[in-house]
Amino acid sequence: MATHLGLALVLGATTLLAGAAPLQPAPPVEAAAFPVEALGVSPRPGDGLIPNPVTPSGAPLQPAPACDRVLEPGPDHSSAPVDALIANLENRVQGTEVICLAGRFDQPIDVWNKYDPHLLVLEPAPGRKAVIAPGQVAARAVDPGEYDGVAGAISLVGSTGVEVRGLSIEDYWTDGTSETPAGILVEVVGRGFGEPVSACLTHGERTCGDVYLLNDRVTDIANRADEVHDMARWCDNSNVDAFGIEVESYGRGPAAALQHVAVEGDTVTGTRTGQSETVAVNGDVEDFLVAHDTIADADNIGIDVEGWYDGTSQAEHGLIVDDTVADVDTWSNAAYGTWDARIRRCLALSPNAAGIYDDGAAYIWIDHDLVAQTDQGISLDTETAGGSSSHILVTDDTVWDSAGTRKGDPSTGPNPAGVPGRSEVAGHAYDALYVDAFGPRTSISDVYAADNVFVNQSRFFGGRRLHHDAVVTLGGRWSEVELWDNTIVGGGGSDPWTTSLAVDTPPASRQGAILDCSDYEQLSATAPAFSLGSSVEAGTLGAWRRVNGYGWDAESSLDARPDCPAAVGVGSG
Repeated sequence: MATHLGLALVLGATTLLAGAAPLQPAPPVEAAAFPVEALGVSPRPGDGLIPNPVTPSGAPLQPAPACDRVLEPGPDHSSAPVDALIANLENRVQGTEVICLAGRFDQPIDVWNKYDPHLLVLEPAPGRKAVIAPGQVAARAVDPGEYDGVAGAISLVGSTGVEVRGLSIEDYWTDGTSETPAGILVEVVGRGFGEPVSACLTHGERTCGDVYLLNDRVTDIANRADEVHDMARWCDNSNVDAFGIEVESYGRGPAAALQHVAVEGDTVTGTRTGQSETVAVNGDVEDFLVAHDTIADADNIGIDVEGWYDGTSQAEHGLIVDDTVADVDTWSNAAYGTWDARIRRCLALSPNAAGIYDDGAAYIWIDHDLVAQTDQGISLDTETAGGSSSHILVTDDTVWDSAGTRKGDPSTGPNPAGVPGRSEVAGHAYDALYVDAFGPRTSISDVYAADNVFVNQSRFFGGRRLHHDAVVTLGGRWSEVELWDNTIVGGGGSDPWTTSLAVDTPPASRQGAILDCSDYEQLSATAPAFSLGSSVEAGTLGAWRRVNGYGWDAESSLDARPDCPAAVGVGSG
């Protein structure tokens, strides 16, 4: 019993009584840090509450009871009638104004500089379909007040109080670096980022937010340069960009924050985004929700919450819940390739796109999501020099990758329920959970992952022997990370590639480094099942306990739930 007591002290737990279940150390972040609006209540500026996943605007997720106006395209499928009405009406809304659209619009639709807080709704007319399909991006599609040149097929720039519901956005593209298309763009620009400052920060209530993107369909948004493998200028080019949905705020601090944004019930498929993301929340965005979305068939990151790309701005206080993310893979993305001058062709690098990615954001709860057939599953990281990620809660998620059929594309496998067809990027994954801070002088801390199922049976991109090809990987400068009560499934005894747990670098501090009470299943008999740095490897759980030096996994078990208490501080999203 002396050894058990010593381990308890190492882990920061209280003394255990003989025969008692281990006591869980206090998690570094809990569900209580993410208060959500009451059901049916609209958010209020500065209230610190996340929109409710059922009724983010205080109204049920269904079409409005009546259209105030019904608009069809102008000549040549122009959006001019819609844009003219919005410009005339947007700051004179009384109550809630519902503009219903019917037909196919071959130009973008813009809501620019709406500062009136009353809700403006864009949705299809009853029994009609509304499609926005602008084709190739035109330079004039960029709002003069838009900061970094992104053009939205639906553009909500410098605006507050807008709901886009049930629309189809498709076929918006470019083929280089001159323009950047987005299916839906939401952006606010604060002081210090050039002029003009967004109208919602300088007029009316001087707040920006209450933006709801609900039940929309976004498909075929592309920068086609990322599919060109015989031109050196597009290969490994960080300026080849596109977005399915982009939500960003160029601000500094709460006074310039974009508050209360909900991306809910949307389907985003068939995107080709170069070095950008499929659904992104970037910068000074607070109290946001990404819920019940389906994101599939993307050649870069599925859901990305970001910080530090614009000064000290971080996306903060967000709930990512009940989403399905599948088939995310960079193998065919030339913007992430490497140029071979001998054959004059851009060659693929090992896939590196996450299904759900926290890159420098803080206070993020990733809950009850399904991530399948993605290069990395859930990745928690910081790329920007000097930045940090912190207070990240990962609970009740399922992440898996199947073995696939061959290296390269297509490598087929099953898709999760709700995603049609079969995956053509199976077998490319190398991490189900990746916790790291790989940028210079970066760090990640206060991470709690509990009650998740992490599965990686991928065959083809493991085996590099860098202690990075694992179901769960921890690296970079990390501290205060607690993994508790998770199921971690490897490739089985005959799998030569997959390590179950790889700790690439030791924690920055022993305090709060808690890895315990997991159920490890299907350990590899030929790859090291566990590793710490480049010199410590273990093929069995028992050996890992003896050699890791931190008391990790003292109560974990093989192929059975350990005799541990349920995770605390989790709750439900």
